[in-house]
Order: sequence, then structure tokens, then C-alpha cells
Amino acid sequence: MASSTTTTTKKRPRTEDMTDSQKTKKQILEKVTSSESLLPTSALLKVNENYRIIVGTYERLLFGVNATWNEDKTQLKLDPIFIIPAHTGCIRTVSVGGHFLASGSSDEIIRLYDVKKRKEYGSLGGHHSGDITDIQFHGKYMLSASDDHSINLWRTKDWEFLKTLKGHKGRVNSIAIHPTGKIALSVSIDRTVIVWNLMTGRKASINKLGREEPMVVLWNTKGDQYAIMFNKTINIYNVSDAKVHVTISHSSKFHTMKYVIHSGKDYIVTGSEDKVIRIWNAESGECIREIKGHKLRVKAITAITEEDKTILASVSSDGLIKCWDLEEAITSEDIQPLGEYNTKCRATCITGHAGFSTTDNNNNNKD
Repeated sequence: MASSTTTTTKKRPRTEDMTDSQKTKKQILEKVTSSESLLPTSALLKVNENYRIIVGTYERLLFGVNATWNEDKTQLKLDPIFIIPAHTGCIRTVSVGGHFLASGSSDEIIRLYDVKKRKEYGSLGGHHSGDITDIQFHGKYMLSASDDHSINLWRTKDWEFLKTLKGHKGRVNSIAIHPTGKIALSVSIDRTVIVWNLMTGRKASINKLGREEPMVVLWNTKGDQYAIMFNKTINIYNVSDAKVHVTISHSSKFHTMKYVIHSGKDYIVTGSEDKVIRIWNAESGECIREIKGHKLRVKAITAITEEDKTILASVSSDGLIKCWDLEEAITSEDIQPLGEYNTKCRATCITGHAGFSTTDNNNNNKD
């Protein structure tokens, strides 16, 4: 779909007549639409990564960074395994479901990758008429949200477009699928939260949220509570009565939040304008830890669990990725990053997954 953006009835400007921005866009278009837009050959090497961190950027580049433990599991070595000019616009969201990676952009396209086989899978376009703002997977399905007020439902088996969920009157900022996969929540610039029945594809209820714009919505692991992030507050609601259970607030603007679980307790990890990562007790709303490890605003955070260990990966606006041990962050006051990598780009979003073993990868390539 991306190649269609190069077709125009207007006379193409000669290279010497182009502005710097036009030249840059032309170069990116050529790369994205060329036969070499698959993952670099270095991505096909036999690599036993423990984790992979995916970062989208304003510069349209998609970074895949492998994180590998040292022998005594005290440090992570972060190495880029692929850097792809994935889109013709700013990358707004990245998400992993099973062995699929999806990225969404202001170019209105969703690009798909197989992270197990390490190759590009294809693109989904033509169903959204605005920036792709959020992508979420659950089981055999994927949801995509957009500036065009809508949410689209896709089947990952054959990437069939199934249905458009309509109900918001403005940009959909965030979507969250319940752990059961039966319902989903969405929040919008129209200051409402909608509950969707995913079994029927219909709106179950709509609730007004007040005067502030909701930016992110998340379910906790049990699915009995959900959190909605606003500018400087986060409300945690009980599913049983849809009332606010506790409010988290801070003087610095929130940019990102992530639910994590440790020793059976729910925590919310946030990244803020003041460059600080904070860990909050989701039951009391108390801030139990501040991590000051970035030089610019903390743009996005993800959590990756492998066996009994959970790693936090954060990225700041200057493109610096840092990894943290969740248990150490909760129990120790003096926490140092496990590893870092500098993308040297303006990061916009992050996701990650536990590594696939070389054996699994080789077997999968035989399919």
C-alpha cells in the first residue's frame, strides 16, 4: 500500500529543486517500497536473545534491539538486530501478538512482521483514514485504533478485515482488551470510555469521563480493575461498579503507563515529562519508587516477563533505551540500569517480547 503514495499526477520535482524534507521523504519512500525493505540479512543470523525490544520513532525508523544476559545475569547487552525505514510517516504505535509485530503510523498504514522468522509479512491499508494511534492483540485477533474515530477488528490467521467499531466522536487514543478477550475498552479525545462486546462487535456502554482528555487505558492482570491515564492523574476503576478505586496524581505530565505484577500485587509504572520513572502501588496509589535514569522526558515504557523475571524497558525522547530489573526497582532504593542502547532518534513508542530460541526459529522456518 505504501508504494501508492509515490504515484501522483503532478510533475515530479527534479532532485536539485527539492527541499531537504522532500529529498528525505523520497529516500525513505524508495527504501520502504524497494525489494530490500525486508529485515536486514543480519536479522537472519542465529541469535539466542533473552528479550527483544521494539522502538518506533518520529523519523519513521523501526528499531529491533536484542537484549542478552551476561553469564551471571547481572547485565544485559543491547544490540540492534534490525533498523527498518518502516513507514512514510511518524510511527505512532508498536505491538506484539504471538509471533507477529505490528507498527502503526501517521501514514495510515499498519505494517506487519513475523518476529519469529524475522521477516516482513505485509501491510494493511485502506481501512483507516487517519493516523493509527494504537494496536492491540489478543489470541487470534488484532484491534487497531485511529484518528478517524474508529476501531478496526482483524483476524490474524489470514489478516481478514472483520469489522469497524464505531461509537466515538473524535480520535481514539487507546484501546485495551480484557484478559478474557470478550470485551474491550477504548478512550477518546471526546472524553468518553466505551465498553465493547467483542463477541458481537457492538458497543455495550459509553461513559463520560469529565473535562480532561483520557490518553491511555489498561486492564490489570486479573481483569477486575482498569486504569485510565489523563494529563497529570491516573484513575483506577473497579469493574464491579465502574467507580474510581484510587487516584494517582503528580505535578509532572504523564506520558506513559504500564501495569505490572510482582509478588501477587499490582503496580503501575509511569514515565513523565520530568524525566522520572515512577512505580505506584495500584491498591493505595502510593509512589513507592522513583527512578532517575533519563536526561529527557520518558516517552514510553514496556514490561517483558521471562520465566520468573520481569524486565522494564523505557525509552526517552532522545531515543535512549534503558532496561531495569522490576524486582530490584521495587525492593531497592539504589537501582542502576541493566543495559542501554541509543537509537539517536526521537522515540515515540515501545514494546517487547521474550526471545525465541534458535531451535524454535529453525523449526519454524521449515514450515
